[in-house]
Amino acid sequence: MGDVEAYGGPVVGSFPATMHTGPLGSTIHVLRADAGTVAELAAIDWNRRFRQVCLDPVRGIITLMTPSRLHGDLAEILGQIVDAAGSVITGASKGLRDTRLRRPADPPGTGLEPDCAFYVGDNARAYRAALVDGEAAADAFFERTPPDLVVEVEITNADAGKVERYRDIGVRELWRLHGRKGTRDLRVEFLALGPGTPPRSLAASRVLGGLTAGDVREAVDRVRLSLTADERKEAVARVVRRRRAGIRVREEGADWGAPLQESAP
Repeated sequence: MGDVEAYGGPVVGSFPATMHTGPLGSTIHVLRADAGTVAELAAIDWNRRFRQVCLDPVRGIITLMTPSRLHGDLAEILGQIVDAAGSVITGASKGLRDTRLRRPADPPGTGLEPDCAFYVGDNARAYRAALVDGEAAADAFFERTPPDLVVEVEITNADAGKVERYRDIGVRELWRLHGRKGTRDLRVEFLALGPGTPPRSLAASRVLGGLTAGDVREAVDRVRLSLTADERKEAVARVVRRRRAGIRVREEGADWGAPLQESAP
């Protein structure tokens, strides 16, 4: 199998593997290999041993992650925030979990596995229509339609060049969270991605109606301490109100159907 042996404990071969602990406490194995070897290794069911797997033949990297509890919590929270905000701001949101994103020309089974990926607005409605037509139609839609928004929770040294890979796949916007276990510090970075152009920092999200990094940090803190679905919805609605004072929330229930007003801090 090329220059690397299959995983059976530590990865061995002429390309040295490294293991380190991420800033949120996740365990990360990184193996570098040539593109052909990465494509061959895609035949292995890596997810039986690791929760999150990226096989990137373009960068020549295999990343095997066992996410920490904190990583998992933040990924779930960000997924809830994007889903709720996307539904309110664009009228439709569809999350994509446990999937790898790749260009059509990349080998099957390879690709990047983000913490969260979403279709919003028209793409979310089109994806639902494909699902109605059946799994084959949904798979075909996914293969030709990159997500509108991707979220990466834990940033490590192995992520160099990953932003450009998402751009080349066709993702419109990337959110990156920078945090560290044992602290409450959380920095949120928004990047606009476009074909043939360098990634560009955004002061506010273009995909989700001008939400800012401060809005997202506030929502994370509130959702993290919520105990009910209604509390989580209200945590997101609070920051959406700040940016979209005239929006009507399309949710069931009288409280969520009323016009949004600015709430007291």
